[in-house]
Amino acid sequence: MILAPIRTENPFGDPHLAWCDVGFAVSDMQMLQHDGPLGPVTLHLPKDLAQAVAKRRSEYLAGRLVAALALRQSGLPETVGRNGCAPVWPEGVAGSITHSKDRAIAAVSTRYRSLGLDCEALVSTDRAMQLAATIFSETEARLRPDALSFGTFFTLVFSAKEALYKALSPQLTSIPGFHEAALTALDPGVMAITMHGQTHRIRFRLSAQDCVTLAILES
Repeated sequence: MILAPIRTENPFGDPHLAWCDVGFAVSDMQMLQHDGPLGPVTLHLPKDLAQAVAKRRSEYLAGRLVAALALRQSGLPETVGRNGCAPVWPEGVAGSITHSKDRAIAAVSTRYRSLGLDCEALVSTDRAMQLAATIFSETEARLRPDALSFGTFFTLVFSAKEALYKALSPQLTSIPGFHEAALTALDPGVMAITMHGQTHRIRFRLSAQDCVTLAILES
């Protein structure tokens, strides 16, 4: 199931984040045992996921693996609970888990109040054109740099709003729509998203396959 060595280098260079990133493949598993440079981890599925499709089970196990190892790097308790689908982190810890089709990432911090992390495989331009109106306005679309394809721009904006919603989720009373947040600036490696009168800085990293976005709420 786990395809690549665990990567712990923080791509954002933030000394207050512990980071863990791994590739995985969908597998028909009920538990995960992994042993690597950071030591062994054994994970079991919760009962309500035992009959879930293999993709959901694999995503859960890969996500909990990187979460446990990110916590381990910081010398923190490694147990991550659940509240519905949302992870519950140890006392005093901000954390976030994300997974795309073949990659799982977790970040944790004792410095920040809340984190939102998202990873998305790049969307094709044709698909992005079909979905764009549901994610951002024409005003936002005009902020696309010429160097970014429309599909890559779409993926970035979608992912940034997802990351922000994750970071804000502890204080939200309902799931926001994508048009409640608006892209207001886009520069290399960072963008600004405004929501409910507040502007948030969202960091991002792009590769040829996917993008990773990170929203941080300061204490």
